[in-house]
Amino acid sequence: MVKRKGSNTEVDQPSTSKRARAQSGHHEEDPDVEEEEEEGDGAGEEDVMNLTQGDPNLNHPNEKEADTGIIEAISLKNFMCHSRLEFKFGPNVNFVVGKNGSGKSAVLTGLVVGLGGKATITDRGKSIKSFIKHGQNAAEVAIRIRNRGLEAYKPDEYGEAVIVERRLAQDGATSYRLKSIKGKTISTKREELSHVLDHFNIQVDNPVSILNQDTSRNFLHSRNASDKYKFFLKATQLEQMSSDYSTIQEQREEIQATLRTKEETVPQLEKIVSEKEQRFKDLATLQELEKKVEGLKNMYAWAQVHELEKQLEPIAKAIKQEEARTPKYDQKVQESMKKVEAAEAKHQDIQQKLQELADKVQALNPKHEEAKANLKLKKDACKKTQAEHRKVLNQLKTTKRDREQVMERIDEMKDSVQQDYEAERRAREEQIRLLQEQLQKLQAQQTTTDHQIDQFAQAVTLYKEQLYNLKRDEQDIQNTTRQLQRRLQDLQSSRNNSLKRFGNFMPDLVRQINQAYQQGRFHQKPRGPLGSCISLRDPELALAVESCLKNLMFAFCANDHHDERVLEGIMKQVCPQGRRPSIIISRFHERPYDVSTNRVQHPDYPAVLDVLDIEDPVVSNFLIDQRKIECVLMIKDNKEARQVMQLQRPPRNCNEAFTAMGDQVYTNRYYSSNTDKSSYLRVSIEEEVQETQERLQRLQQDGSATRQQLAELEQDIRKNQQEQRRHQTQKMKTQESINKIQYEIRDLQSVEEPTPVDVSTLEEEVMMYDEQIKSLEEKMETIETDFNAQKEDLEEAESAYQQIDQQIRELADSADPLKDDLGRADIEISQAKQHRKHYEQKHKEHLKKIADMQKEHDKHAKKVEEETGKAFQICPERLKVRRTAKNIENEIVQIQKRIAQEEVKRGNREEVTKDYYESREQFGTIKDQIRELKRFIKSLDEIMFQRQQLYKDFRRMLALRSNHFFINMLHQRGFSGKMKFDHRVCTLSLEVQSSESNKQVTKDMRSLSGGERSFSTVCFILALWDSMESPFRCLDEFDVFMDMVNRRISMEMMMKVAQDHRHKQFIFLTPQDMSSHSYLRDQSIMRMWRMPDPDRGTGVLPFERRVEEEDDDRRN
Repeated sequence: MVKRKGSNTEVDQPSTSKRARAQSGHHEEDPDVEEEEEEGDGAGEEDVMNLTQGDPNLNHPNEKEADTGIIEAISLKNFMCHSRLEFKFGPNVNFVVGKNGSGKSAVLTGLVVGLGGKATITDRGKSIKSFIKHGQNAAEVAIRIRNRGLEAYKPDEYGEAVIVERRLAQDGATSYRLKSIKGKTISTKREELSHVLDHFNIQVDNPVSILNQDTSRNFLHSRNASDKYKFFLKATQLEQMSSDYSTIQEQREEIQATLRTKEETVPQLEKIVSEKEQRFKDLATLQELEKKVEGLKNMYAWAQVHELEKQLEPIAKAIKQEEARTPKYDQKVQESMKKVEAAEAKHQDIQQKLQELADKVQALNPKHEEAKANLKLKKDACKKTQAEHRKVLNQLKTTKRDREQVMERIDEMKDSVQQDYEAERRAREEQIRLLQEQLQKLQAQQTTTDHQIDQFAQAVTLYKEQLYNLKRDEQDIQNTTRQLQRRLQDLQSSRNNSLKRFGNFMPDLVRQINQAYQQGRFHQKPRGPLGSCISLRDPELALAVESCLKNLMFAFCANDHHDERVLEGIMKQVCPQGRRPSIIISRFHERPYDVSTNRVQHPDYPAVLDVLDIEDPVVSNFLIDQRKIECVLMIKDNKEARQVMQLQRPPRNCNEAFTAMGDQVYTNRYYSSNTDKSSYLRVSIEEEVQETQERLQRLQQDGSATRQQLAELEQDIRKNQQEQRRHQTQKMKTQESINKIQYEIRDLQSVEEPTPVDVSTLEEEVMMYDEQIKSLEEKMETIETDFNAQKEDLEEAESAYQQIDQQIRELADSADPLKDDLGRADIEISQAKQHRKHYEQKHKEHLKKIADMQKEHDKHAKKVEEETGKAFQICPERLKVRRTAKNIENEIVQIQKRIAQEEVKRGNREEVTKDYYESREQFGTIKDQIRELKRFIKSLDEIMFQRQQLYKDFRRMLALRSNHFFINMLHQRGFSGKMKFDHRVCTLSLEVQSSESNKQVTKDMRSLSGGERSFSTVCFILALWDSMESPFRCLDEFDVFMDMVNRRISMEMMMKVAQDHRHKQFIFLTPQDMSSHSYLRDQSIMRMWRMPDPDRGTGVLPFERRVEEEDDDRRN
């Protein structure tokens, strides 16, 4: 069979002829009709249905189940005898078992009706509304069709299943809803259902695809071979193909009729063309009237010139009036320029004051350093005096202790008995000499130790100062390293996005600004960062331009305060804390400023404006307003910059210049750049990345070296402090040894002869100690007096240092209001420039108005000149015309009317000419159309002849295939026979011979028994199924007239066919109990549903009972 499936892309233009039969006789309800939700008294009938056998998920090993077109489920609501009934079919074999009257045939009827079939197809009712359950207002049928795999229908919209819902109403109206597997309504049109059925090749009106009881019964009792032949054609869709060919032939006849009509008009058209050609040749001119018109046209031309000359006078008068207002505009422009100059002078004055403060601070720095050094000296002197005071105090304490010891000795000597101490005296003197030698050595050692202690203390102080400086250097290195690391990260990110040079957050900020502008939140789209809106013509001037523009490189500009607030809100969300760009308000102008008169001109050096490429005029105008880039020179060499700006007279309109190193040069000042590399305008990102990495590496090396020095310094400080403490300990020990020796010496020296006891020496020693104590006390007073004087000097030095430091702080504090004044002066300059720009714009508009009026005057004068020239061309001699152009024109019109009246009689020359050429062209077009139609009909005849031959061959092959399959099926029962086709007279007869009547062929199936006829019918249906492409086959009570043997063989044949055709779905309805049959053992391909027994009292429609009684009568 030929499958008429369209791809998903072609479904919008399917063939409508295939569905013509299914669409006729249906009333399609408005898709907006509201559906009623009804609760039937038979709700829950599905609970008594039993899935008795089979697992639908098990695949047959020989063939895959179908992906598309099979019926997965059907749901009936208030349909025929069912309040609610639901089935979920398996992909291959499905049995619906139920006694007569149980409503199983309603499943097939619901399937036909739900898929758009007419009531007459079902043989169960005359109209759609007859299927609504008695006592209900509406019925619903829902069918779920599988939609998987490569041949799925619109899988993006429907998913893996197409759900078709049809609602039937009592008034005969019907509506459709096609839903996706998720329940979303995709369409409510009948045409979409037709497209779905065409795509899956589902033939609702094919009696073999869905074979009900009545069709089967009529076929068993039918003798008409012509009906069987029609049955065969309809089942194999050959009837549809034949109908399509007939439609094409009818259209061909219509084209042939059109061709004949056009050929009949050719002689008449040819005659008309000849007549019009004759009129075209015979047309004469109207000479005299036309000559008069020519004369009047001469007068009309000079009359127009005269009137145009009069119109020039008011224009010239208006120009003079407007020119009289020019001085007023000039005055306003001059006043605004003076305000700008005053604001700039104020700005320069504030800058001068700031510079003076800076100079004062610079002048105080040497004094500040001198006072700081003097303060340090005074502190050192105080410390030294304090150390000496402690030393004298220790000596005083020692002397007093020694005096007390001598006094104790005197007391002891007075009490002891004097003995012979001569030998003892000599020994004592020797011992005293030895002790004095030890004392001298210890005192020398003590002096050395004091010197070393002072050296260690000075070394610790020096090292601590160096340590402080190194820690500050290390902090600077860490800060610079973090800045460079952030800069390196921005540069590496900017390889793919140049905006990341300004920070990783900048692309997101620009994106949100664009989104806000698209949403209409800005009056004008803000520009920025401004550094991304410019590019350099000379890469060597990158640092110079960045030094000139400074923070403007990172800034944004907004058109007004509204846009500023919106932009500020976006920045708060996107920008990190402390890195938010500044926003400057400046009215946007889409046309670039004309700065040709106010800009700097130099033969050798360009202005900043000259070295920049700026595509956006708003950005260039903004930089002109805010930074005067047209008045700033770019001079690469520092010496040349000083030569041009300071040693020579600066160029006109130029107050400052920048060098390639970023230095700023004024006429009387020079400021060096704080950096030696550009950040934003460098052309080579890789070069800047490499340089930044090298700087980081150098900084890391410097940091390592600094940390190493710090560690060494800290180690040196610890060592010196340890040595200082060790020497102080040694000093204390040495002092103790000295004191001990001195005591021993004094003790030895104080020994005298006991007789008489003479203590005068000791008393003299006491007196000596008293003198020493007095001397030390006087020395203490002197030291304290000196210390107090030094302390006063220290306080004076500290006061002097604080005074100078306070002066520097005061100067710095006094600079803050000047900086604020400088900011306000910047705003005043900006406002003054805007006012100047406003009046300059007004002045320019005024001049433009005068120029426009002058242009209009010149245009009018030129028109007068052109009209005069035209008039000279029309009439070389100037005519003095007193009549108006309108009067002359009216006379021309009257004469032309007379000419037209004459042309009506004789024919207008232009119309006759036009008519002639149009008729000739029309005649040629018709001849071309006739030629094309003949060629088309010839091609169509050739194609249709081929199609007819292919149709006959295809029909013959289908007949042979069906006959072969029919014979094989009969052999299963031991029958013989054949399907006899006569395509000339369109008949099909079945010849069957049972195994018992082997003497002659049974030509009439009515002579067979009921079971044999049913078996033969099954064989015939299976043969047609083999030639049919529908994805499912439905058969109702196929075995009702069979005996057990025929039923078993028929079932075995059908199950064998089902096993061999796993990609097809089979639905069998039978009143027989199929659960115990041995030929249904393959449960992997089968599902069985058992209908509940019917309630003979209620729930069955009258025609159901009638069909049941007729079936019972036949069995009897």
